[in-house]
Amino acid sequence: MAVREIVKTGAYYALGAAVRARAVVDREPYLSGAFPTLETAKASLPQDARSGYDSDEMTEVALEMMLGMLGWDYPVLYWLDRLLRQQGHLSLLDAGGHIGTKHHAFTPYLDVEQIDWTVWDLPALLNAGRKAQRDGIVSDKIKFADKPSDASSVDLLLASGLLQYLDISLTELLDQLENKPRWMLLNKVATRPGDDLVTLQLIGKKRVPYQIRNRDRFEAELFSAGYKIVDSWTIEGLSHRIGTHPWLGESESKGYCLELAG
Repeated sequence: MAVREIVKTGAYYALGAAVRARAVVDREPYLSGAFPTLETAKASLPQDARSGYDSDEMTEVALEMMLGMLGWDYPVLYWLDRLLRQQGHLSLLDAGGHIGTKHHAFTPYLDVEQIDWTVWDLPALLNAGRKAQRDGIVSDKIKFADKPSDASSVDLLLASGLLQYLDISLTELLDQLENKPRWMLLNKVATRPGDDLVTLQLIGKKRVPYQIRNRDRFEAELFSAGYKIVDSWTIEGLSHRIGTHPWLGESESKGYCLELAG
């Protein structure tokens, strides 16, 4: 089966069924509201509901699913394997890496012993990751970083499902690193043909701001940061229509393999 079909079917059945079931039970739209900025989306939430993912309750949401391979992981796994074979060894910053779920999911299929794997995420998730490491749930080879700059110089930046929730731009994230990594693997980037917007995503019992970027402007930002697109893919099972604003059309979930030009 082609990678595109694996992504399409895997993502659809892994997440789509759960989302549809949740919508039937709760009668709440998965995505609600449409705001011009992250700040206005946050301001629409009650004061005590603005912590987003940075809370203990969020560390357990869909954890078992994330610890395994999902359809949308295959392009990332393909490029990690290819780059590892090419380089022989990689140092990697897994930005938004939760408790090290990708390291755990990829271990049966990838020579992770040849990857210096560092995870950076929000404090609640880092605490959960360190506990999971002590409990033997994730590898003791993973390093956890309190801030991106703690990862020192890395060959590759991995950001799978991060950019929807990141409260700074990708350029600002790169500026926090010691050096720009030669490679970036970005996955599950929510895009659309229209203007940037922010909606509120229902995750567990909470709503968190979810950013959908104008695709052309985002790709222009990648170019301005000095990167060329080596490969890109679409995750058809992760396109979403905002329940309260269906006329805005569906988002398109994109993935990118990027190399620093020059």
